[in-house]
Amino acid sequence: MTVDDVRNHYGAESDADLARILKKTRGAISKWRSYGIPASTQAILQVQTKGKLKANLDALTA
Repeated sequence: MTVDDVRNHYGAESDADLARILKKTRGAISKWRSYGIPASTQAILQVQTKGKLKANLDALTA
């Protein structure tokens, strides 16, 4: 999943808005944009959204 996938799911208008919704820092969201969302965070988001967001673990292990 990408930051944009997460933003769309939560209806966030900006990365700052997404950070507030997820209770993360804007810096964390920025880091996700640069380096990808950590596998552990993707797994948590997948569980929290009941599978509507899918962890992309293949891309993280490549």
